[in-house]
Amino acid sequence: MRSIKFNLSAPNVSAWDGAVALTEAYLSENLKANQLLERLPEGFSGERRATCQSLFLGALRHGQRVQNALQPFIKQRPRALVEAIFLVAGYEMLSSQPEKHPQIVHHAVERSKNNAAQSETGLLNAVLRKLPEALNATHPSNRPDAHFSHPKWLFKRWNKEFGPPTTIKLMEWNQRIPATYLKLYDTPSELPKGLELTQWEQFYKVAPGASWKDDLRPLLNKGNAYVKDPSTRLAPGLLAPKPGDNVLDLCAAPGGKAYDLAHLMQRQGHIVALDLPGPRIQRLSENLENLATEGLQCTILEGDLLELDATAFEEQNLPSQYDAVMLDAPCSNTGVIQRRTDVKWRLRGRDVSNCAYLQKQLLEAAAHCVKPGGRLVYSTCSIELDENKDVVDAFLGSAVGQRFSLQDSAISLPWETGHDGAGAFLLVADAQG
Repeated sequence: MRSIKFNLSAPNVSAWDGAVALTEAYLSENLKANQLLERLPEGFSGERRATCQSLFLGALRHGQRVQNALQPFIKQRPRALVEAIFLVAGYEMLSSQPEKHPQIVHHAVERSKNNAAQSETGLLNAVLRKLPEALNATHPSNRPDAHFSHPKWLFKRWNKEFGPPTTIKLMEWNQRIPATYLKLYDTPSELPKGLELTQWEQFYKVAPGASWKDDLRPLLNKGNAYVKDPSTRLAPGLLAPKPGDNVLDLCAAPGGKAYDLAHLMQRQGHIVALDLPGPRIQRLSENLENLATEGLQCTILEGDLLELDATAFEEQNLPSQYDAVMLDAPCSNTGVIQRRTDVKWRLRGRDVSNCAYLQKQLLEAAAHCVKPGGRLVYSTCSIELDENKDVVDAFLGSAVGQRFSLQDSAISLPWETGHDGAGAFLLVADAQG
């Protein structure tokens, strides 16, 4: 990761240094936050790694608010390193008491001397001292988009779709630090250490202070647990594959949906997992290996759904039509901004309509893989009507969709459900074909 200039493996590099380096890289490179975190060296571990991650994600979560507060003091956008220091220090100010602010300023300025020019250090010193007051100037009543650190176009879009009070609830939700959940597929005789009960069956919240090494990884390594949000239960629950079914899991990587499908099938039947060739196939393969049993066959098919035909299945001696098909489509991710806070930085207004256009194509392609009387579930982790109901309505009105009927649906709006947002729709094919 060339843009990270610190040697993050060195013991004298602090969590703060690491957070600034990650933030600088995020501002400079076309990479997602999770991709950058995965590149942290193994030696950058323990409490240092946890604090670094917290500062980095906090800088992104509140970054638009900090940028808005900086506008009166900076005539042109600084280079990525300086902006990264502003974002990390700004988050520290927002998450600490006022008496800590001078200490935050002093620390940021002193650390900047190692990498910033003297003029940049002077700019940091002058502006950071004014930043707390500027941050407090934003309020939900005058600049709700800035106060809750959301792009203005997205705030306006949600205001139109959901109304102002609900939009405030949604942005408040997105600004919270997300909980981590484990889904346990075998009901434990007693509550495992490091986990807390939730209102959602089979989902357990990771407790503060839980040890991943000692408490959680042993559960994951047995293949009977998966890190996932409760919203992920909606789509597999609608598809409800039965033991012995032939199931096609489209856009399958990294394999989380296959876990749900396999256990609903009681590990009896055949799951064909399709995804584009690439590095995610390795993770998909590893997950399917954990699931395969004498009664459950798992097959990976690499390819583009939009270019798929019967020949691609036949070449691997696979059926071209299935009892149950899962299409968890690529989407704008507006339902998971709390969990993927950098979505607010990456998303543009045109992306929602572009996603909807692709989703319609994918849904029509998926329909060809459903046998007469079979079931097709279309799902997203978006809360946009354009990507959920509107896509399904357009599909049902198309020539391909005429043999399907909408039998059921499930929508998660996070400010109501208390977990990630999602949409899922069960489409059933006419038994006569």
